[in-house]
Amino acid sequence: MSNSPEIGLIGKIGRDEKGLFYDYIVRITLAETNIEGTVSHDEFGRLFGKARELFILEYLPEIAAEMGKTFLLQTRSASYDFRRNCRFGELMIVRLRTLRVGNTSFEIGAEFINAQTKEIYTTAKQVIISTDLKGVPMKIPDRLRNILLEYLIK
Repeated sequence: MSNSPEIGLIGKIGRDEKGLFYDYIVRITLAETNIEGTVSHDEFGRLFGKARELFILEYLPEIAAEMGKTFLLQTRSASYDFRRNCRFGELMIVRLRTLRVGNTSFEIGAEFINAQTKEIYTTAKQVIISTDLKGVPMKIPDRLRNILLEYLIK
């Protein structure tokens, strides 16, 4: 279990004037950069997905245990607004917040932030749909819905 003392948590929960958020912090290595030495749009998508999964694994282990067995969370759409380049060696915060919660889908927002300067590299949104194991939309599980509502931007 990821909350055990010997492993510790990778991300952290915070609160500001907009409400609750989850931060995943990553040091940019050569593996995250492209031929230009910057983080590519594909890598931003991978980091967004990883932060989303880590939040569930760390703070919602019972939901993680149900995923793939009783329901799926599928990305319906994603969009990114690139503002500045992130380069090798920089420390980046991937900050997640809930933007909207519907009946069968929800929207997560991410800010990719320079940890030292607090400048925003990129902002992003993903629409996630809850489905049964056959891919048919279904109501978001209550426990997940309640957590998403706690992280809804005020």
